[in-house]
Amino acid sequence: MLRFGPSLAILLALPLLAAPSPNEKQIAQLYDRALGGDAAAVNECIARLEQVLALRPNDELARVYLGSASTLRSRDLGFGLEKINALRRGEALMDEAAAAAPDDARVQLVRAVTYEAFPAVLARGKIALRALADLVPRVEKNPNKLGPRDRQLLYLNAGRAAEKAGDKNRATELRRRGIALGADEKLTRELEAVVARP
Repeated sequence: MLRFGPSLAILLALPLLAAPSPNEKQIAQLYDRALGGDAAAVNECIARLEQVLALRPNDELARVYLGSASTLRSRDLGFGLEKINALRRGEALMDEAAAAAPDDARVQLVRAVTYEAFPAVLARGKIALRALADLVPRVEKNPNKLGPRDRQLLYLNAGRAAEKAGDKNRATELRRRGIALGADEKLTRELEAVVARP
């Protein structure tokens, strides 16, 4: 069963899509509700993102969000072929977007954070860890690649990845950088709580 933690729930920040869309706010709200477990919102979000891609087939940010939404659909289905197909479709869409937009930090972040939320049995943790480790120096070299809120999310997840790799000092350092940004109150609280843990 897929479980999406609070950091994935905070992932969505406008603008959701690479180019302005009249339905962008509705899609953002649907995605947020989908992350919270609303199965009907998942299906509607998928339909709206598919419409965006029909109009803009090269919108890799919409594609990576569509992939993430497909994994949410998999989360909501009972065990069986439909569940597996939804998960595979989500993975394929996110991987396609990441391959097509290797320099788009937002696309890479959405994929990494979604993969990090997967259960270990799905073996996407290494992809997430590698992507997060690659993103940190790229974004620190050019902070404009991500907005402050997304940089904070990156530090939260990169800190978690460093901790999983056994480097607690690096994990704490990354989390402190995220706290220093102070861009999002929920993210800041989550980072502070993790740093305060014994």
